[in-house]
Amino acid sequence: MLTTKEAAEILGVSARRVNALIEAGALRAERLGRSWAVDENSVRQRAASERLRGRPSDRSGEVAHRARYTLMCRDHEVIGFTYDFRSGAVADLKPLDGIAWKPLGIGRLDKTPNRYDFAEWLRSRAIPGMRPNLPVALRDLMVRTPSALMFASWGLSLSDPYWFRPEGAPAQWADVNYFDNGYEEAFGDLMLVGESPKAARVASADRSELPGRGPAITHSPDTATNGMLSKTWVRRRGVDYLIKGGTGNENREPYNERLATRLLERLLDLDEFVPYTVIERHGRAYSSCANMAGSDTELIPAHDVLTAFAITEGRDLHAGYLRALEDLGVENARQLIDKMIVVDHLMANFDRHTHNFGLLRNAETLDGYRVAPLFDHGCGFYSRATTAELEARPYVWESHPFREYPSQQLALVDDISWYDPSALEGFLDEIAEVLGENPEIDERFIAAVQKQTARQIRAVSDLAAERGVVSAGW
Repeated sequence: MLTTKEAAEILGVSARRVNALIEAGALRAERLGRSWAVDENSVRQRAASERLRGRPSDRSGEVAHRARYTLMCRDHEVIGFTYDFRSGAVADLKPLDGIAWKPLGIGRLDKTPNRYDFAEWLRSRAIPGMRPNLPVALRDLMVRTPSALMFASWGLSLSDPYWFRPEGAPAQWADVNYFDNGYEEAFGDLMLVGESPKAARVASADRSELPGRGPAITHSPDTATNGMLSKTWVRRRGVDYLIKGGTGNENREPYNERLATRLLERLLDLDEFVPYTVIERHGRAYSSCANMAGSDTELIPAHDVLTAFAITEGRDLHAGYLRALEDLGVENARQLIDKMIVVDHLMANFDRHTHNFGLLRNAETLDGYRVAPLFDHGCGFYSRATTAELEARPYVWESHPFREYPSQQLALVDDISWYDPSALEGFLDEIAEVLGENPEIDERFIAAVQKQTARQIRAVSDLAAERGVVSAGW
């Protein structure tokens, strides 16, 4: 038998971590007064499994904070690399036989990835440091950084087929991917409510394992899901849904997602957008949408496309992005981007950044590029404006991603032949209906949103009239 201090030294963790593992049943031990006597065999077995999996330890020293991995795309070995858990740096990159399956976001399309671009891609894959409740989750799971948390779940995601296989691990895609094997949901509750449910503590102590894979801190796609708002994945009746929260006491974003769905249902084809509903969870409203990706379907953010084609912020992102889509063989790209610009203008969406629109492709054959359905509209419909600001004058927001001023971005639209202003008749009433479901906002704010939205509809209808598509006036 070992003391908790001796067990901690073997495992390379803190004594507090050993106590947590004992309490969750991940290590066998007997209580001796106020202390624990830890079974040595269970400690040795755990230490061996962690070495196999490549998980970083808490030992001091450079070597203890480094681990060797293979970037995988499904079962294709793409890049071998060493990751430093202290600095987030990448070293010893080695392109492997599956380099053709590298993510578009790791450097230029025609060049071998370098360690700096790779490190940036890894960082952007992890939970951002400003995510609500992240400090609570890191403390509860005894992990130092979001990247370490992501690596503990091998970087597995529900948006693409990339993952990080530790050196020496025999795991295969069929054994570990979340699409086919499922995942734990306790971590998502921890991230949503900022509390420490018992289920999350059990998951943090590594009690569940997937076939062909060593134990991990938590088997959750949430650890490789970026974005600033609180969110989690859940599986219901075989379908994966992303549950996403809002900000502040008014919690406007979930209702804005539903209102945006009502707008898009009127103007776009059903396969051109992701529909959202509003659900209640833990006594608060959240938006919910089904996953558009799959085991062999990869979501590629526009940011990664721009990276692959070396289109930087100093250049014309609109023209460059359209050229890149043409080079990739994306059909009907110009009109679909035009549609995105128009509907974002109608809802005054100030947050169409290059990580929340993009492409889909077949992850195995690396073809079939197509524009992804529109998603993520929570920052539309004046989500950060006050009633006084909306009542005072025409509200001007900072538009994205192609131009700073909304009128300039709207002027980029080339094809507006699809736009039918009659389809928006009655939409102002729907604004009152959907936003009225939010108990935290009042009728004055709703009326102000209706007034501003009417202005945006007139602006788009005027553009369509200038192009000879519809008669002037709305």
